[in-house]
Amino acid sequence: MKTSRTDTRPTTTRTDAARETPKAQPRNELKPQARALDGGASLFDSKAKKAPSAEALGSAAIALQPSRVAPGSFPSVADVKAIADMKDPVARNYAITQGYHDLSNALGEMLGKENANWSTFATWASKQAGTSIRQEDLPKFLMDAIKGSGPVGEAISKADDVLRKLGLPALPIGDMVAGANEALNNVSKAIADGNQFVFREVGQEFARFVDTFQNDTQFDKAKVDAYLAKFPADKPLLKEAFGTYAQAMFEKDPNKKAEMMLLANDKIGLHEQTQLQPFIEKALNSPVKDTFKKILDQTIDAGIQGLPFGAKQAAQLLKRTGAVDAVVNPLVDAMAGLFRRFSTEHMMKLAVPGGALKLGNDLPPPPEFAKDIFPKDLRSIESPELKQLLSRLDKSQDSLKNTGAKDWSKLDQRMNYIVDLFRSRQSDPHLFDQPFGRAGRYPVAPSAQPRVS
Repeated sequence: MKTSRTDTRPTTTRTDAARETPKAQPRNELKPQARALDGGASLFDSKAKKAPSAEALGSAAIALQPSRVAPGSFPSVADVKAIADMKDPVARNYAITQGYHDLSNALGEMLGKENANWSTFATWASKQAGTSIRQEDLPKFLMDAIKGSGPVGEAISKADDVLRKLGLPALPIGDMVAGANEALNNVSKAIADGNQFVFREVGQEFARFVDTFQNDTQFDKAKVDAYLAKFPADKPLLKEAFGTYAQAMFEKDPNKKAEMMLLANDKIGLHEQTQLQPFIEKALNSPVKDTFKKILDQTIDAGIQGLPFGAKQAAQLLKRTGAVDAVVNPLVDAMAGLFRRFSTEHMMKLAVPGGALKLGNDLPPPPEFAKDIFPKDLRSIESPELKQLLSRLDKSQDSLKNTGAKDWSKLDQRMNYIVDLFRSRQSDPHLFDQPFGRAGRYPVAPSAQPRVS
């Protein structure tokens, strides 16, 4: 739906801080919401939390006030480096997730929380990554499949029949679980390494931005230029994105500001996903079948070696005929298929306030904008630069159709999903919810680990 900006916004001039700032009119009227913002509870967190008030969310006067960022409430550049250097991947992920949240909150205090920033979304992506890093849910999922009557259970039964003919015991379930754990370890490490890499790089830039501009009350071009000059030449998207954040701090037009925030978020997203490509490919292309085959071969060979001499020779001969492989290979295929289903179900999703999004499915519209799909300030895009970027990344512009990423290893499919995720959820205040129900404390010691709520 396109609407003109003509005569929709009164001109607002800078006034004395004590004088009320005139309200800028949105280019689209907001439809009645399915979930109230004031006092609404995050569906992700079991504890009801009061959302930011309307005064806190929509006031252009935030640009007229000194920063409200509390000292020590966000990680400094040194803190980001210390967190990224933590050796324990589980504790590090907890600290990264909390760090993202606190950086997101600090930026929200500076730019207003009517628009989520990239770090706001990164908080929930990092929390989801923690599920894979901690290897949650696999044991029950795997045991149910092994003990069931599906493909894995049938393949185990056939393999056990052959092994009994060799005089060997049935395949130990523990060895098959060990194979799944080894495969999952490879995936978890790749995810943890990517989580660490991005936080080290992008987290430092968020910390530097907050540290540089947290007390500014007006746009200072010379200061912004000096700040941007410190970005490495090989990170143009990050430089452009944070330059846009600096401009958005003092933009009073809510429509223009929303588009500036989306432009910055998309540019950081494109940079981040490009850098993550090798980590994602490694996680999704883990040699699962090779892992299971190696574990099962080792188990069978060890059993044969323990047989009496005559039985041992007979079993080795039978194994050389390929009879054992004929029943083991289907089991390997079944186990690999099981693991792929687990990966798809548990790793290809993003838990955000309000529910879990399956990355392979089209994005559902947020409950607040079920009819209009996008927040009021982003229902039509008028920034030429943002239009151009979306024309490259969004395969179905102004729509959520065909957003599902069938192959998450493909950068274009990831970005097609991500730009619509950012646009459709940018005004959800619940994205600023605490991920663990507590605030971070900085500097963060390597042993510090936030409590999971």
